[in-house]
Amino acid sequence: RGVASSRARSTAVRKGDARGILSDAARPPPPGSHVKRKAVMVAATGQHHGKTTVTLGMVQALLARNWNIAYQKPVGQQTVPVIDEQTGEELEIDRDVDIFKDMWPQLVGSYSDSSPVAFPPGFTRMVLDDKVQTTDLVEKCKASFERLLAASDYVVVEGTGHVGVGSIIDLNNAQVAAILGLDVVLVVPGGIGVSFDVLATNYALLKLHGVALKGVILNKVEPSKMEQNRIYYKKALDRWGVPLMGIIPSDIELPLLSMKSFAQILNGEFLCGQDKKLRFFHHTRLIVSPNDLMGDTTCDRSIQAHSLVILHTSRIDDLRAIVQQHVVHMAATGEDLAGGIVLFGPDVPGSADIAALDAAGIPTLYIQKQDQDGKGFDLIRKVMNHTHKHHKDDVGRIIRTCDHINAHIDLDAVIA
Repeated sequence: RGVASSRARSTAVRKGDARGILSDAARPPPPGSHVKRKAVMVAATGQHHGKTTVTLGMVQALLARNWNIAYQKPVGQQTVPVIDEQTGEELEIDRDVDIFKDMWPQLVGSYSDSSPVAFPPGFTRMVLDDKVQTTDLVEKCKASFERLLAASDYVVVEGTGHVGVGSIIDLNNAQVAAILGLDVVLVVPGGIGVSFDVLATNYALLKLHGVALKGVILNKVEPSKMEQNRIYYKKALDRWGVPLMGIIPSDIELPLLSMKSFAQILNGEFLCGQDKKLRFFHHTRLIVSPNDLMGDTTCDRSIQAHSLVILHTSRIDDLRAIVQQHVVHMAATGEDLAGGIVLFGPDVPGSADIAALDAAGIPTLYIQKQDQDGKGFDLIRKVMNHTHKHHKDDVGRIIRTCDHINAHIDLDAVIA
C-alpha cells in the first residue's frame, strides 16, 4: 500500500496538482539562506553512473515537500531545441533540462536559466579559437544561477559526465561548483576497489578547486552485495570524513532499452507499432540461420516474452513465424508476448507482412543501410553496448525511477 500511495503522490506532484498544497504556516521550512544551504551539485565519477537518475529522484521528493524547486544544468553537451516561453524564440538546451521541465512544469526558472551553457557541435574549437570567451560563459552561469537561487527554496544543480568534463574550456564540474559556491555530492558505481579508485581521482580535482565533497551515493549495487558495499565503502570514506549518503541497488528493468531508444541508436524508422515506442525488452535475439526458428524439432526455438528480434529482410519466413508465435500465444493465453523486431536489409517487407505485424501488436523498425557484415552482428553490438537514457514521454518509468532512488538515499543529508 505504501508503494501505491507513493506512486499516486508522485503523479500528483508531476502534474502540479493543487490538492493537498500546504498553507504557508504548515509548509516544511526550506533550508537556510546561505548558498550552500539552498543548493547542491550532483555530479558523478563517469558517464552513465546515475547522476541524472539520482537528480530526478531528488527533485521529485523536494517537490513533494511543497517547496519551490529549481533545477539547473549549467553546462550541457547533448542539446534539443525548445521554444522559449518568454520570447517565443527557439533555443538549444540540454536534453536533461527538457526532461525535467516537461516532467515538472512547476519548476522555477526559464529554459535559458536552467540551461545557460550548452555545447553545440564545434563549440570546443570555438572557445580555443577565442571566438567564444570562457569568462562570458562563467558570467552566464553565475547570473542564471543567482536568479534561480533568489526565486526558489532550493536549487538542484546537475553536473556533466565526470568531474573533469569541460576542462578543455576551463569550465569543468569542479570549476562550476567553485564559481557557484556549491558543495558536491558524487554518484559512483557499485563496487569497492575500482569504484573508490575512480572516486579518488575525481575527489582530487574537487580539492584542487577548493570544492567540498559533501557526500557519496553508491549506485547500481548488486543486491546481494549491498551490505558488503555499505560496510567497506563507509570505512574508506571515513578516512576522508565524507559520509555515505545512499546505496542504491540495481533494478533489472529500469535500464532496459525501449523501442524508441533502438530507433535513435540505429537510426531506424517505424514500419508499424509506433504507439508502442516505449515498450522495453528483457532479451535480444539475432536470427542468423534458417534453423533459428524453424526446421529443428529437437529443441524449443520459440520466442521468449519481451524479446527484441533482429533479422535480415530476406528472412521473410522467419518474420512470419514470429508473427504466428505472437498470434498463437495471444489466442492460447490471452497475454501479449510483447516483442519487437528490428529488420535490416535492402528491401522493405510487403504491405501484407507489415499489416500482419501491426495486427499482432509487434512494433517494428527498419534499418535501410546494411551493417558491415550483412548478418546483423554490428547492429546487435550497438544494441548491447548502449546505455538507457531517460525519455520525457516515458513518464511511468521516470516515476518508478524516482521512487526507487528515494527509497535508498538520505535526502535530508544531501540537502542539509
